[in-house]
Formats: sequence, C-alpha cells, structure tokens
Amino acid sequence: QKDWPHIHISDSLVMADRAVDMAAEGGCENICVLGVDFMSENVRATLDHQGYNDVNVYRMDVDLIGCTLAEAAESERYERYLEEAARATENALHVVYINTSLKTKAVAQSKVPTITCTSSNVVQTILQSSSQLDGDLSVFYGPDAYMGANIKEMLEQLCGTSDEEVRKIHKDHDISSIKNLLSRFRYYQDGICLVHDMFGSEVAQTIRESYA
Repeated sequence: QKDWPHIHISDSLVMADRAVDMAAEGGCENICVLGVDFMSENVRATLDHQGYNDVNVYRMDVDLIGCTLAEAAESERYERYLEEAARATENALHVVYINTSLKTKAVAQSKVPTITCTSSNVVQTILQSSSQLDGDLSVFYGPDAYMGANIKEMLEQLCGTSDEEVRKIHKDHDISSIKNLLSRFRYYQDGICLVHDMFGSEVAQTIRESYA
C-alpha cells in the first residue's frame, strides 16, 4: 500500500467507495477494475452519482467477465420470482445483493420495490425495512441462495433467544416481530457463485494461514 497507494483490495461496495476516494483525494482520472462486470458497473454508477463523470473506468477484458450468481438474477426463473413477489402482497420488498448487474436492479425495481444490499448490511436492511412498516412487510431476497439460507437461519436462531437479545440486534424488534418477519421472508434458492462454491472454508483457511 505504501508503494502503490492507488491499489486497493476490496469487495464490490468498498471498491466503488475507494474509486471515489481515488478521484477526490488522489486526482485519479482513470480507474481499472480487476473484477467481474458488475464491479465495473458499480464503480461507474457510484462515480457518476458523486459527480465524477469525467473519470474513466476500464474493464480488463474485451469479452464479458461474467459471474454465475449475477447471471442467475437475469434468468427467466428469477423474473418469475419477482413476479411472484409483486403478486404476493401490497407491501413486498425485493432485497437484491449488490453482486448483480445494473440491468438486474433496474428490471427488478420496475416490478417490485427494490433495495440493494451487501453482505455487511443485509440484516440491518431487512430489519429496518420491516420495522418501518410495523411488520407489515414481505421480504424477497435474492439471488444468493447461501446468504438467503443464512439469513433465514439467523432469524430462526433469534426466535429462540429473548426480547433483550433481539433488541441488541435492532432496537425496534422483539421475539414476536422476528417470528412475524420469518414467516414473511423468502429467498431465491437457485443462485450460487461457482467460484465461492468451489473455494470453500478450507481453502480460505489455508490462504489465511499461509499468506495473510
């Protein structure tokens, strides 16, 4: 980092924030994204939103740099999932993982109210959204099946704790509201990232022990 101050390792959300910092504080005029296409899109969109339209963003290949998870959200099956959400209830909310294309987010918003989240804020996003409607909310999460299953499991575990423990997670919730949210929580079950699936916890632990 000392020798290369403008090189950052980050997830999709932090990558976009770092790009803004590089433009604002470092005066960077060109930013190269070594990642899949939705990462480049997120950087471009965030820079534009912050007023840095003149900063160039470059992908690292002339061909598409795809991701099976992002592609799952562009499938006909996912479109049917969104249509199901739109029909299910008046107060339906689609919570979409940031690791999807801008097209996916735009199409989803045209069908059902949509909020983009990342792994670090998905739980608070869902809990806050539910509390603002006094629990009268049906949440449809996607496309990451693993994260959806983890959220469901977390809600189930919270149901076995106490009101006090629940309020440590979110001040406006209790056991009753979490049980209600759990009954109205759905997640897309056919979206996976093959890379994440191939390189599980054992590989991550080996890298951490050998190279961190």
